Amino acid sequence: MQGVAYEAERRPGYCPHVTNPQPPTMLFGCKPSEAVAVAAERAEQAVDSRGHELRIDGLIFLGGVASFPVPWTKIKKSKFEQERLRAWQAYLLAFLKQQCGVLLHYVLLHVDEPYPHVHWGAVPKLEVDRQMRISMLHPGHAAYDRVRAEGGNNSMGRAAYQRAMREWLDAIHTAVYAPVGIARVGPRRQRLSRSERNARQQADMALARTLAAERELKAEWREEIRAEIADEFSAELAHWKKRCMDQNARLATTDNEIAFLRSRLVELESSLEPPAGTGP
Repeated sequence: MQGVAYEAERRPGYCPHVTNPQPPTMLFGCKPSEAVAVAAERAEQAVDSRGHELRIDGLIFLGGVASFPVPWTKIKKSKFEQERLRAWQAYLLAFLKQQCGVLLHYVLLHVDEPYPHVHWGAVPKLEVDRQMRISMLHPGHAAYDRVRAEGGNNSMGRAAYQRAMREWLDAIHTAVYAPVGIARVGPRRQRLSRSERNARQQADMALARTLAAERELKAEWREEIRAEIADEFSAELAHWKKRCMDQNARLATTDNEIAFLRSRLVELESSLEPPAGTGP
């Protein structure tokens, strides 16, 4: 974990593959080394499913990398690609927050390699039973554990793992890459001709525009619904505020009446007492 963290932070001696290491751009959270320290501290207290101390290869940290398939040389010359990169980063960050929640510890961007790429790290929580379940973060492990818990064998669990990871890749493409016009599978793997590749790129960009329009429309709907609810709530709140004021006024009047009656009661009781020094 420390090696992963130090490479992400570009510490000397941990990134020999980078010609001119540059500090990463932090997009979210803490330093990777701080996240690793949290994972190590939790692991010291954690146990496995049998209640034993965790093995040295216990799964206590989830790291990931997502790449943007346009080189920096092209991005720096194109405002369109710069905007696309910013949008991609925003979609990726939203996706990771939705997937990991409070367990997401850091997200950072590397700017010193040919292509932009984002690293992220997440740490499972230490639960009440002192276990750190990687399945809380990793959809493949979650699927595997679910099948095994239902009585499936190891082969069935591995198949479920692979299926869940394919679904996760589809999900991240739909949420992060498709909105900026990046295909799920590259042209080389599809063996496309130049004309087919251009057609596919145009189709991907059309899909991106459609998705963007859909998001804008949904945002408008949300604002309209929010405004309508706010108006209804304001009217209802004003009604109940008036009711409360009326009740408070009635309570004040009642309090005054009670105070008056108490004073009268004291007067009546004193008038009924016999004069001092007289017998019954």
